[in-house]
Amino acid sequence: DRRPLADAADAASGQGAPAGPLGELPEWNLDDLYPGPDAPALREDLDAARAEAQALADEFEGRMATLSGDAMADAVARYERLQQRLGRVMSYAGLRHYQNTTDPERAKFMGDRHNEVTEITAPTVFFTLELNRIEDAEIARMLGESAALTRYKPWLERLRAYRPYQLSDELEKFLHDQSVVGAAAWNRLFDETMARLTFEVEGEDAPLPLESTLTLLSDADRSRRAAAAAALSTVFAEQLPIFTRIMNTLAKEQEIETRWRK
Repeated sequence: DRRPLADAADAASGQGAPAGPLGELPEWNLDDLYPGPDAPALREDLDAARAEAQALADEFEGRMATLSGDAMADAVARYERLQQRLGRVMSYAGLRHYQNTTDPERAKFMGDRHNEVTEITAPTVFFTLELNRIEDAEIARMLGESAALTRYKPWLERLRAYRPYQLSDELEKFLHDQSVVGAAAWNRLFDETMARLTFEVEGEDAPLPLESTLTLLSDADRSRRAAAAAALSTVFAEQLPIFTRIMNTLAKEQEIETRWRK
């Protein structure tokens, strides 16, 4: 769905947006997810997910290998519904943020939801770890017992292909909790840094944001393409220290995890 920019901004943040030189441009309508960041349905989904995550841990942690085929199918279906519910929340938070990456309230909302979802899912880290420790013959038995579980066979095969690279439960839980200050945080810093940049392009009356400057690289006028490229190079060079820190940190984190997971 698409609707005028000012209407979409009103629904998402309670504030209108002035029309640009092209008039009121279309913007995502996120109402099919949630009508707004304070929507009761969003909080209800988070609260329900928290309860369900804990219920999964209470009912199945330490017992996965002993389940019947139908009981495993029920457990996987519940895990799937939990992931879908939380995916809905994070899709809303992410899309709303990318509507306007310079809005600090939207950035905070996405960061807060990321932290909350990480906390909610902490009790369920056991789920895929225990599934991967089940012997192949036992998985085959469960699949043979349950037509409902057969629906998840492709997912089980992809999950179990990861078994050689799985760490201990304690380390996996640590990495899960630590993820909010790891690569995700550095990626967010990069996105926020890029969103704040403006570019003094020769021939333009005012500084341009990143998207407008990049668009000029496809302009039919060669001189405008050159001016945009020069402006981009100048600003990016000024940001080199922070870009270097982000890149080196992400590369080192990847190297460490790859080494541990072999």
